[in-house]
Amino acid sequence: MKTLFLTAAALAFAAPALAQSPADFSGPYIAGQGGYAKTKLELTYNNGATTQSTSDDTGNGAAGVILGFNAQSNGTVFGVESDLNWNNANDRYTVLGEEVETGIDYSGAVRARLGFVSGNTLFYGAAGVAGTRAYVEYDGEKETETVAGWTAGIGADHAFSDRVFGRIEYRYTDFGDVEDDGVKAELTQQSVWLGLGMKF
Repeated sequence: MKTLFLTAAALAFAAPALAQSPADFSGPYIAGQGGYAKTKLELTYNNGATTQSTSDDTGNGAAGVILGFNAQSNGTVFGVESDLNWNNANDRYTVLGEEVETGIDYSGAVRARLGFVSGNTLFYGAAGVAGTRAYVEYDGEKETETVAGWTAGIGADHAFSDRVFGRIEYRYTDFGDVEDDGVKAELTQQSVWLGLGMKF
């Protein structure tokens, strides 16, 4: 009876510690994500005699896929991930009498992540390089160019089970600029993402 009592007491004290042990986010994973992005297009047009600038914020939907890998030491997580996304971001301008359309379609990033686990949730920050396929269309001609810049964000992954997790993230991206024949478009984006993934 004494042994049974001591065993029960030990389990009672150990249970809260076990309940608070961090979830395991280590290993490779894949996820799908979707969200809303606000893309700022700053356009400068120079016809050789006059320069005019304008800018506009375009709201657009976005969706993509993520591949990544985490290494976890106790409650600290180090990771790297890449993603490929489709953006429906475009806008039209009239600059110096010319009708100009500019926008982006596909984008991607490679980022390093650092975070800490509290219970079943991983809180993290991420930063890395980003690129997108941008275009400028005017006077019946369309010029497409791949540009690269940087990206940074904060977010949280929540483990629903040993393998399945959900994600919410805010991200800021500066894609740089695309320029052709007097037309220069500078591209930045703020986005909020929701994702669902599986760890292997």
